[in-house]
Amino acid sequence: MDLELVINIIEDNGYLGLFLWLWFGVFVIPVPNEVILMTVGLASSKGALNPILAFLVTYMGISAAFTSSYLLGRIIGTRLLRVLGKKKRFANSIESAMKLMEKYHAFSLSLSCFAPGVRYLLPLLYGFSRLPFKTFAIFAYSGAFVWVSIIFVLGYLFGDKMDIVMKYNKEFWLVVLAFAMISIIFVYRRRKIRAAAVPEEVILQEGQQK
Repeated sequence: MDLELVINIIEDNGYLGLFLWLWFGVFVIPVPNEVILMTVGLASSKGALNPILAFLVTYMGISAAFTSSYLLGRIIGTRLLRVLGKKKRFANSIESAMKLMEKYHAFSLSLSCFAPGVRYLLPLLYGFSRLPFKTFAIFAYSGAFVWVSIIFVLGYLFGDKMDIVMKYNKEFWLVVLAFAMISIIFVYRRRKIRAAAVPEEVILQEGQQK
C-alpha cells in the first residue's frame, strides 16, 4: 500500500477518516488488514502521524468492524450466511471458522484475529449463535488489541521492508501466531494461579483470626 495514500486520507479527512476507512473499508477494499496496519505504523515512524493517536484510532476502527460483523450476525445472520454459503470462497472460510469455534469456543475470537480468512466471519457466526455481547467483547477486543499492537509495531519498525514481510507471509504469520498464543496462555495461567491463591489467603486469614 502506498504510504502517501494513508497520509492523504489523514490530511483530507483527519483521523476520523482513518477510523471510518478501517471500520467500513475492510468489507469493501480488497487489501489485507496487515498491509493497512503496517502502513499506518510506517507513517507514524516517519512523523506523518501521531503514533499514540494513530494506534488508538486503528484499534478502535478494527474493533468497530468486529462489532459490526457481530451485530450483523445477530440481526440478519440467517439470510447473510445463506448468501455467503452459496459462494465457494466464503463456504470454505465458514467451514474453517466453524472448526475453530468447535475446538476453541469463545477463545477462537482472539485467535481469529491472526487468521485473515476467518477474521470477520467468526464475529458474524457468534452473533448468529447469540453469544452474549460481554463474552464477545472480552475475547474479540483483547485479541484485536494484541494483534493490532504486533502489526502496528512491526510497521513502525520494519514498514519500509514490507515487501519482504509479504514475500514470507506464511512463515511470518506462523511466528506471530505462536508468539501471540504464548503471550495469551501466559496471561491466562497467571490469572488462574492468582485466582487459586485467593482462597488460600482467605483460609490463612481466617486461621489467624481464630
